[in-house]
Parts: sequence; C-alpha cells; structure tokens
Amino acid sequence: MKIVLLAGGVGSRARPYSDYSPKALIPINGKPLIDYIIRYISKSSHVTEIIIVCEFDSYGKQIINYLDGKEAIIGKKIIFIEDRKKGTGGALLECMKKLEKESFFMVWYADNLCAVDINSLVKDYIKINSESDDGLIGIIISRSHRKEETGRLILDKKCTKNTYLIKEFSEKPIVKLEYPEASGIYLFNNRIMNFLRIKSNEKDGKSFDLSSDILSKIRISDNNSIYCYDVFLNGTDWIDIESPTYLERNKKLVDKVVLEMESSNLK
Repeated sequence: MKIVLLAGGVGSRARPYSDYSPKALIPINGKPLIDYIIRYISKSSHVTEIIIVCEFDSYGKQIINYLDGKEAIIGKKIIFIEDRKKGTGGALLECMKKLEKESFFMVWYADNLCAVDINSLVKDYIKINSESDDGLIGIIISRSHRKEETGRLILDKKCTKNTYLIKEFSEKPIVKLEYPEASGIYLFNNRIMNFLRIKSNEKDGKSFDLSSDILSKIRISDNNSIYCYDVFLNGTDWIDIESPTYLERNKKLVDKVVLEMESSNLK
C-alpha cells in the first residue's frame, strides 16, 4: 500500500513561521513534524512506498533536502510529486499515475500526528469492502471524544438573569463530541480518483479542496459510502499541528502523541 503525504500549501495558520519554512518542518523536540510521521508509517508492513507532495519551487525544497538519504534509514521508498498549488484535491490528483494500479491507498496531511493502527485500519477496510455492496469510497480517521482546553461547567439552576448555580466543575475534561471529529488521515478506495477528475474538470483545472469540494459533496445515497475509524476507542490521541504557537500551547498532548507513535509496535 502506498501513502500520500500532503505537505504543500501556504500554511496560513502557521504564519509567520510558514513565511520561511513549510509546516511539515515545524520542530518538535529537535526533529521536524514530518520526521515523526514518516518513521511511524514506515513501521507498517502494509506500507510499500511514501509519496510526498510538496512545492519544488519554494520552501518545499527544504522538505526534499531534509529527507535526502532517509530511504536507507526507514527502509521504504520515497517519491516526491510537485504540488502545483491547486489545493489538496489537485495535489492528490497529481499522484494519479503513481496510484492508478493501487486498489486502495492512504492520504495523510503532513501536519497531523496520530498513532493510528494502520494494520487494523487496513484489516477493517478489507472486511468492509468484501462484505458491502454500497460502493465503498474510503475511511476517515476520526475521534468521538476530545480533551477540552478549558474547564467545563454543569449547571444546576438559574438564579438571576446572568447567574447560575454550578452543579459540577471539570477542569479540561474529556468530552463526548456531538458529532465525531474528522482528522486529516484517510484510507481511500481508488474510486476517489473519479471524483477528483470530475471536480478538476468542473473547476477547469483550478484549485479545489479534498474535504470541502469532494468528501462533503459526495451523496451517500448514490451507491457511495464513506466510513470512519474512531481512534479514541483504542485509547489513541490525534492532533493537528496548526502552528508553532498551537504546538506550545498543547505541548503535553503533542508529547503524548509523539510517545505513542515512537513506542508503537506497529509491524
């Protein structure tokens, strides 16, 4: 199985850092973000090749230079595809020739950290694909619970116009989300490429987004199905490193996720 790492884009949320370096190289304990991802996914025997989509004419060259010679260390083939600034949908479409013979593949946004059990994910995909006839498109890595960044209150009763009696106070609790939260990690059936081609034609080759222009527009009733894989049920955390500032604000969680990735026995 091949994994596509989407490491392009302007990284507007990471400014001013991303004005000089790509988000994928945000340092965590002395190593770039993308280093943790590559070393983790390389542990899986299912992974045969890593495709990295990044700019060739700007800061993306820093990613290429950093990963030069890393193939021998991780034991996996690394391929670079140029991000032509056509959005995440366009970036994935650039990989079409490399993926056309793959029945399924993974896509991983290079600012996402998660010790998702790739082997379990692939096993679930194969099971669902063999048992269902509803046109499986892919599986989105998600979580049903999240640790809050602030305290939460359970209210007892209203006392005045603006005042309530507090029944219970919880400091940064883990709460069940009303709707599961989608990460930037996916396992797709090759059918997703049909949707990408159609959207690219509609956009006349202009930029389009994988999430908002493709996944959110797929009509599930039209013999198409998308599933989610809840990492919370395995006790696994996930974090999207938006910026160096966000990283520092969530340092404990980042260190926890990094430890999960480094200590995983994924094979």
